[in-house]
Amino acid sequence: MNKRKEQVIQKAHELFIEKGYHATSIQDILNHSRISKGSFYNYFPSKGDLFKAVFTSIHDQLEEGRNGLLIGQDPSDIDIFAKQVQLVMKINKKNKLLQLVEDALVSNDPDLITFIKKTKFTLLTWVHERFLHIFSEDKKPYLLDGAIIFTGILQHMLQINSAMNEVITSQQIINYCTTLIQTIVEDVSEKGIQLISPDHVGKLLPVAEYTDFFNNDLSFATVSLKKIIDKSFAADDPSLSNALKLLYFIQEEIMNNKEPREFLIESALLSLKMCPQFNETKEFAHYQTVLSAML
Repeated sequence: MNKRKEQVIQKAHELFIEKGYHATSIQDILNHSRISKGSFYNYFPSKGDLFKAVFTSIHDQLEEGRNGLLIGQDPSDIDIFAKQVQLVMKINKKNKLLQLVEDALVSNDPDLITFIKKTKFTLLTWVHERFLHIFSEDKKPYLLDGAIIFTGILQHMLQINSAMNEVITSQQIINYCTTLIQTIVEDVSEKGIQLISPDHVGKLLPVAEYTDFFNNDLSFATVSLKKIIDKSFAADDPSLSNALKLLYFIQEEIMNNKEPREFLIESALLSLKMCPQFNETKEFAHYQTVLSAML
């Protein structure tokens, strides 16, 4: 993205937090970002479109941070999920996301209101996707209900804690909610209690314009291959570190670039192929197949 455009987004974000979306005029934004009106409209057709860019920028921070916490980790580890939730809360609080959303929802801009409503269930759908990694396959029918319960309990706990002047830490609340949801999912799956079919999850969120690395088959293939690599070398063998670095490089290249540099990925993959300790395993073969389908 153009650096000047990024600066306008950042300066507008500052003004939206300080003055509110409604009270911030386009002239305020021009003055604060030191650009001309012509440049502004070259970047954004309206103030509403600028708000969308601010919101998208915050979401990109969330996505990058959450995925970063998963690099080299097992996506099924619920403690990693708890750290991701903690990061989400920290970024949302820093950016005053709730304040921005509430301000935009009472605007008289139908297009902006529609945009906000479409993003309303972003957190819920992300939690559901992560639960698919965390819980076993037999729990799958109950995980949309579980995600709804988890996000509902978490949000209400945070609100009540805020009203009590935050007598409990956010980490304690997150740990409580993650422990509770494990018990709930186990219980409802045992009893076969289901309210909302996971088939409906697609209705909650529009088709995303980005690829979340940990929402696709490559994430599982990477974790499976990592386990094989770990078993193939002694802990102090430099070859172990080198192989994992190559695996993580491919991971990061796909996660952090909308157009991954294929020649770099192919070079890293070729180096992995040179490792006889695991290059003939079914896990490595599956990894190559999934990776090829993405490039």
